[in-house]
Amino acid sequence: DLRGGLVSLYQLNMTFGIFLGYCSVYGTRKYDNTAQWRVPLGLCFLWALIIIIGMLLVPESPRYLIECERHEEARASIAKINKVSPEDPWVLKQADEINAGVLAQRELGEASWKELFSVKTKVLQRLITGILVQTFLQLTGENYFFFYGTTIFKSVGLTDGFETSIVLGTVNFFSTIIAVMVVDKIGRRKCLLFGAAGMMACMVIFASIGVKCLYPHGRDGPSSKGAGNAMIVFTCFYIFCFATTWAPVAYIVVAESFPSKVKSRAMSISTACNWLWQFLIGFFTPFITGSIHFYYGYVFVGCLVAMFLYVFFFLPETIGLSLEEIQLLYEEGIKPWKSASWVPPSRRGISSEESKTEKKDWKKFLKFSKGSD
Repeated sequence: DLRGGLVSLYQLNMTFGIFLGYCSVYGTRKYDNTAQWRVPLGLCFLWALIIIIGMLLVPESPRYLIECERHEEARASIAKINKVSPEDPWVLKQADEINAGVLAQRELGEASWKELFSVKTKVLQRLITGILVQTFLQLTGENYFFFYGTTIFKSVGLTDGFETSIVLGTVNFFSTIIAVMVVDKIGRRKCLLFGAAGMMACMVIFASIGVKCLYPHGRDGPSSKGAGNAMIVFTCFYIFCFATTWAPVAYIVVAESFPSKVKSRAMSISTACNWLWQFLIGFFTPFITGSIHFYYGYVFVGCLVAMFLYVFFFLPETIGLSLEEIQLLYEEGIKPWKSASWVPPSRRGISSEESKTEKKDWKKFLKFSKGSD
């Protein structure tokens, strides 16, 4: 299954852009005119141009092409993505499976907004999951560091918080590379559970040091350099835990949770909640930290506890499953904590050796091959 790795590339490129953003801001930090902010913003036009050119080279979605009755183009797209012949039996099999799913969706008719709230088809449950996962993504506290990292690190005694922001950007980028390689091996649930637990531990230590040790002589006195350095170290550990788990996996979970019929609308609502909470945290954080200082970290600890419990009790494992198989997983009502061992009806009876031949490791993914077929 390459779906997780491919979606993770989206997050990887975001982290690379964040890192470059930190570098451009660092390079213009000493300007005393409008160039200090005009140059970083102006560089964004370059990346927009690269995206435009790159999109011209991206193959069209096979599922979309089949929905438009362009079957030959769909097979060509599948073949191009996997670098095999359009006549390869594996390509024909994939096209037939997608076509069967599309036909099944057509029989149900055009999706309406009302269907998003259907309990019978389990769409409402998945919509709630999408909303909460995207909300929790912001409530991890990641943008507390990414938006206000420079200010935070100045408050712990650093003379140049811009340098530490570059360090965090570097950790964020290289940690996401690890996520791309392992996300389709470990599974969605394990990634989210380990990530929530790791971030929780780091945030507890970060907040506790900030509250108890950073200002040994009171907030009007000098800060402790050792405590400040420890806070930076645990911030890096926190970013590592976030970048290898929740950062990419939250988008993967939302992308593969919904039936094709309602996917665009459901994902729009879920993503809107992400941006809403991103705005709220970005807007209110300065006021909150000005009032309760590093006690703010404990707020995120509470959110991380809630995230861990929600994932364990309500989020099923979807690694290695097609969209059609995920639909069956929900319809059968499998308990989330037992879902990792669930086998789709179409695979019941396939030997373990045959099953292994269908799996693709990250090295083959990097070569964009179709695996062992």
